[in-house]
Amino acid sequence: MSVFLARDTALRIVHARSHAVRLFGIIRAVFERFALTLLLVLSAGLLVLSKADLKLARSIEELVADGLTPVMGAIREPVVAAQRAAARFGQFLAVYEENARLREENRRLLEWRARAIRLEVQNRGLRRMLAMPEFRAAPRLTAARIIADSGGPFVHTRLIDAGSRRGVREGMAVVDARGMVGRVVQVGEDSARVLLLTDFNSRIPVVVAGSGDQALLIGDNSPYPKLRFLPLSPGFRIGDRVLTSGADGLLPPGLPIGEISATGEHAIVVTPYVDWRRLDEVSVLDYRPVPLPPAEGPTAGQTVEHAEGGDTADPVAVVD
Repeated sequence: MSVFLARDTALRIVHARSHAVRLFGIIRAVFERFALTLLLVLSAGLLVLSKADLKLARSIEELVADGLTPVMGAIREPVVAAQRAAARFGQFLAVYEENARLREENRRLLEWRARAIRLEVQNRGLRRMLAMPEFRAAPRLTAARIIADSGGPFVHTRLIDAGSRRGVREGMAVVDARGMVGRVVQVGEDSARVLLLTDFNSRIPVVVAGSGDQALLIGDNSPYPKLRFLPLSPGFRIGDRVLTSGADGLLPPGLPIGEISATGEHAIVVTPYVDWRRLDEVSVLDYRPVPLPPAEGPTAGQTVEHAEGGDTADPVAVVD
């Protein structure tokens, strides 16, 4: 009896399996026949729904967005945390490299400081031996702010808010944190006009650091003044610094102006340190030039002795 039941069960299973395989084959055949049509219809329907302003579509979209918001937030947190960790690691590496660079720079500065102290002591001893006067103190600074741009007969000028009431005089040098800007050419009670070193009327005696070549820095109304009247065999190179020489007796020596950026057949181009587009705060230098020696002949309060019987036009001594 049990054998017959087992056989009947096995037959039923085989029969059901054959029916399932036949049904699956029919469904597969139908799907393969109408798959392209169904996909086209579904695409067209989705396209119509996306273009149509239907409340149902907007509601479904909002529900989907609301449902995905927590999921996207949960996914975003690890990404943001990884980005923050990478940024902190990059900052740590940058700080480490900056610290190493500053340590090396500090070491070099300490070496230069020790060398400068030795040279200062040696210089002071030599000056004492030669009875030479010490260098004068640095010029007094008068801070000013630029309040207007070019105007008047000059092309490249600036108007500052400091005048004669604050001790500004014509010829004074004007600088900013980077280097020399120009010189004062007109002074009022509360304002002054500064002629920039790029103006066509600007003439500044300069010296090239390193080679020691003396020259004249001449403006030509371009952002880059030129060097003129150089020695016959100059020794400068591109990149050398250009400083004021003080040869005119009006400007203090050693003010940084710029660097030699190009050389041509007729001109040597200098790129100023000053950024003319960001020029706002400046300082006026109250530099007192070295006084000239007295003129030849007896000064006031002195009398001239003459030889006995001689002409009064033949002095032999000057007596105080």
